Amino acid sequence: MKIVRIIEVWEKGLDGALVGELPVADSISPSFLLGLFAKEQKKPDPYMQLSYILNSQHIAALQPYVADQLDPTRYDYILSAHGKPDY
Repeated sequence: MKIVRIIEVWEKGLDGALVGELPVADSISPSFLLGLFAKEQKKPDPYMQLSYILNSQHIAALQPYVADQLDPTRYDYILSAHGKPDY
């Protein structure tokens, strides 16, 4: 099983609706992501399979791995991962 990472795009605010999903480049490594989010984890997630709300520093660090321009003034973002069969 291959882990695929996406960025969920949400309307601003706690009651915002899901706008869509943006793919994250396959070249991003779990160790890079772990470095960004390790302090926010209650228990270790070395394979980075959970979801994380992105702040402006996370967005800046992840922008090179996302083809579309991220706009934190307009949207909220969540990094998510899901499994995809290898076939």
